[in-house]
Amino acid sequence: MRMTGRALGMLAVLTVATQLGGCASTPPLESAKLDGDPRSVVLHHPASGETTSVTYWRPGDGYDPAAMREIAVLFRDRRSDEVIPVDPALVDMLVELRQRVGALPESPIRITSGYRSSASNASLARTNPNVAENSYHMRGQAADFSIAGIPPSRLAEEAAAMQRGGYAMYAHTGHVHVDTGPFRTWTPKTGEPRAPQILEAQARARARAQALAQKSSGKGRVQLADAGTKAGKPPAKPAKTPGKAAALTPPDLSRVRVALAQVKEMPVQKTAKR
Repeated sequence: MRMTGRALGMLAVLTVATQLGGCASTPPLESAKLDGDPRSVVLHHPASGETTSVTYWRPGDGYDPAAMREIAVLFRDRRSDEVIPVDPALVDMLVELRQRVGALPESPIRITSGYRSSASNASLARTNPNVAENSYHMRGQAADFSIAGIPPSRLAEEAAAMQRGGYAMYAHTGHVHVDTGPFRTWTPKTGEPRAPQILEAQARARARAQALAQKSSGKGRVQLADAGTKAGKPPAKPAKTPGKAAALTPPDLSRVRVALAQVKEMPVQKTAKR
């Protein structure tokens, strides 16, 4: 793996930081889905051409500090060459996603954005509406990535199924964001579609609301007709305005409001930290 002189110099700082503070989250010794075999990963940075291939976890030994340092160097901020420890749970998440989509162990996981310093993140936020002010990228807890031959939508679906950390798909760049924050998702501010399972749930709610509104409207017309019949009079016909269609009987607004409230109560994808 090629490293800049500054990146090599940062390794000593990184070693001390790892020993003193560890990473942002402390994953369990055994990941929920990863077995007890050694865990390896191949990471690639497309812009610089750097690649690192390491076995970063072994049974009995846990996470290998030297391997985690190599991963942190590849994840470094490319604008400042700053290096901080990467959350081991994030690496486990990437490896598990690679397994879930059926990619080979030697398939490179392409990291397009790893760690960002506060200055780099602020600079990006000024021009990119998708960059959060308190991004998990600033903590070594997030990665924007892709895997050759795997559609971003598939990676996003598997991240949703894992229900572990944040995720979002960015179709315009072909990458997926994952982080080790709370489980959540959001709609990118560049026109990408929402997560399929959220779209489906919202579509069902809207369909129920529309059906309820139509049923309420029909019931109102029937009630008006019944009232006219009981009074011994024929049902009143809707008044017509010259040149316009007959006015419809107004629906039961209370029922319509209930239906609309159900739609509004659907989970909203917040632009959370990412």
